[in-house]
Amino acid sequence: MLKEFTSLRQHDHGWRRLFFDDFFDLYIWYDQPHGSITGFQLVYNKAENPHSLTWLAAEGYLHNRIDEGEKPGLGMKMSPILVPDGLFDRVSVAARLETAIEPLEAAIKGLVLRRIGEFDNDKLRSMF
Repeated sequence: MLKEFTSLRQHDHGWRRLFFDDFFDLYIWYDQPHGSITGFQLVYNKAENPHSLTWLAAEGYLHNRIDEGEKPGLGMKMSPILVPDGLFDRVSVAARLETAIEPLEAAIKGLVLRRIGEFDNDKLRSMF
């Protein structure tokens, strides 16, 4: 079940919330505190093969793998970055998310599950 991380640092523009468990991180972006949702990023399969699905109202979807920055031989870890990577399996991710997202407000659950259900790999935009 997703729990909210309540000490999230906020920026000057917009407002965000973070919910997490062992498999998911869910960031929700708002136009202002407790305002309208402007987007979300769902990080999934965090421990084994982390990927993210990002949806922004003004721009659409991005699907990426998270390169954790592990570089053998460097002796230090680089910053994680998002890299384009493959298709998003919306059916299996949504099935697992439906249980994890249960404690969240109806507006968040509805929007996130609806947007995942509407996702189409053929219309995915590239970040590059």
